[in-house]
Amino acid sequence: MPRYSSHFDGRCYYNPGAPHRPRWKIAWWMLTRRPVPWKTIPIEQQKIPQQRTAQGECSVTFINHATVLLQLEGWNILTDPIWSERASPFSWWGPKRVCLPGVKFEDLPPIDIVLLSHNHYDHMDLATLKRLAKEHQPMIYVSKGNQAYLEANGITSVKELDWWDQEQFSLIYTLHFVPAQHFSARGFFDHNKTLWGGFVLKGPKQSIYFAGDTGYGPHFEEIKHRLGPPALSILPIGAYAPRWFLKTVHLNPEEAVKAHLDLASKQSLAMHFGTFQLTDEDFDAPLHDLEKALKHYELPPDCFWILKPGETKKFD
Repeated sequence: MPRYSSHFDGRCYYNPGAPHRPRWKIAWWMLTRRPVPWKTIPIEQQKIPQQRTAQGECSVTFINHATVLLQLEGWNILTDPIWSERASPFSWWGPKRVCLPGVKFEDLPPIDIVLLSHNHYDHMDLATLKRLAKEHQPMIYVSKGNQAYLEANGITSVKELDWWDQEQFSLIYTLHFVPAQHFSARGFFDHNKTLWGGFVLKGPKQSIYFAGDTGYGPHFEEIKHRLGPPALSILPIGAYAPRWFLKTVHLNPEEAVKAHLDLASKQSLAMHFGTFQLTDEDFDAPLHDLEKALKHYELPPDCFWILKPGETKKFD
């Protein structure tokens, strides 16, 4: 076990400064929730425009949910990859996709690095990770406590990180694991036994921030002060209702816009919406609420990209 720290009490990880969320609230929410079921959404799966970007070129492809392909000057990096039909330990039960991944798995370019923000089933999908390990042999970076689990399942190229740890993975890019406000669990008895967080890929001229799952808090300002304003921030906008239960662990669209401002991000990209019905908001509520929030803060719509599954954008 890791030593005591500002976010580890010797037994479990926790969110410094954030209110404790009693676990009985989970049971109460499950008993009282009445969500409107989402319908299946047909999409046309896309091809990646190029296998690798050239020096000086960067692009982002939104696969869907929290899975994004970053192509940075020849490097191919996947975040929280999930190609499974369900975000669940079971093939027959649990949140089911309402749309296909925007890119077929077999159409992926060679993957060099995988970033895993935490161990929830919609972010750390074992079936997808096993296939990536077999066919691509990427280096997988995980939050503290998850390396042993992946190695026990035959995935061996794994490195775990604590908040503010960093790894030099190329001559010009450094990977930083940064704080988030969330929680972890894959079963009933491992609540907060492993860490959660986001990643910053920092180069000499710019940085890219992937938030993972997070509630709103002072960590966005801290990330900006320590690592500089991102050229691109990939921020979650879905899975936020009801607020009495989810406010401390998931951003709503207005809070995502506030995070964009706290980070002084040049550009942001919306993720974590429209794929798995995890919470109680309607299917299209995140996009409508994001549009309202951008108008409220008098920001141009194009400062916060909403990409279709499989859509690719280049950025400076």
